[in-house]
Amino acid sequence: MKKSNLILFDRLKNAVARTFLMENPASTADYKQWKGDDISRFQEDLLQKVKGRVSEKWFYTYFKNAPDKLPRIDMLNLLSAYAGFKNWADFKQQNSANTRLQKPEKNRFLIKALFLGLLVFAIVSSFYLIRPVKKQVRFCINNLTDDTNDRILVKWILPDESEKSLTLKNHCVELNTELDEVQLRITSPYYIDKLIKRKIPDANYTESIDLRPDLIALLLQHYSQSDTNNWQKRRERLQKFIADDAMIFQQLPQKEGIELFDKQDFIDQLCIPTGWLRNMEILEIVYQNSKIIKLRFRIK
Repeated sequence: MKKSNLILFDRLKNAVARTFLMENPASTADYKQWKGDDISRFQEDLLQKVKGRVSEKWFYTYFKNAPDKLPRIDMLNLLSAYAGFKNWADFKQQNSANTRLQKPEKNRFLIKALFLGLLVFAIVSSFYLIRPVKKQVRFCINNLTDDTNDRILVKWILPDESEKSLTLKNHCVELNTELDEVQLRITSPYYIDKLIKRKIPDANYTESIDLRPDLIALLLQHYSQSDTNNWQKRRERLQKFIADDAMIFQQLPQKEGIELFDKQDFIDQLCIPTGWLRNMEILEIVYQNSKIIKLRFRIK
């Protein structure tokens, strides 16, 4: 492999990126920094303009990384056509450092016929030979309660380490991907954070997930919604699992800000039968040495 061919391939990638950015938005002009949405828009534009397709995995291999070899000739021809050239040979001729720009005057009919043949071959290859498998992946969380379901956050960790939020519907999340492996991060004030990393062997993959409940967070929520005859016992429990220097905040409605509590004031409000601290919803909870050191909540 000549080094000059890899240099020309870098020029082609820059030309492809400029062509894409002329009509499409992107998070950055540097194609090496493109993320999931940028890559998806590029795939759609390539399919619309030259009837060809590259997989997300192929893009990571040849665009986001520095390959030590060129892709197949049909892919080079496809990208060259997208950038406004006849084919890879035409691009090389017009971009070689020691070659002047020339327009061949002979055999134009044969050149056009060859280009059309290569384009047809690229289209067939794209749809039947290198077309990636689109996988439908579904994860369902088993042990959610109705009052904690809305506080579950699911993030899809993409190969470039960016994250994409997923919507939880009927205790499940669904995603479509061409990747062979997916990672999800599940967080909630009422459950222990969980990281899921799975190989996806089939085009349709479903898995059930169990979350470990955060018992202290659920106990706080229960205390704010129930009465008891043994307020002293409740107070002793709260004293035990809240750190003396804990930062406790109430998130006030809209833009009114926050209200800060010290430990004793918070416990008093939660243990007074007629107290206003009812129907508390936990927004954030942080532990250190099994004790709460930060608590942020709001009143429903």
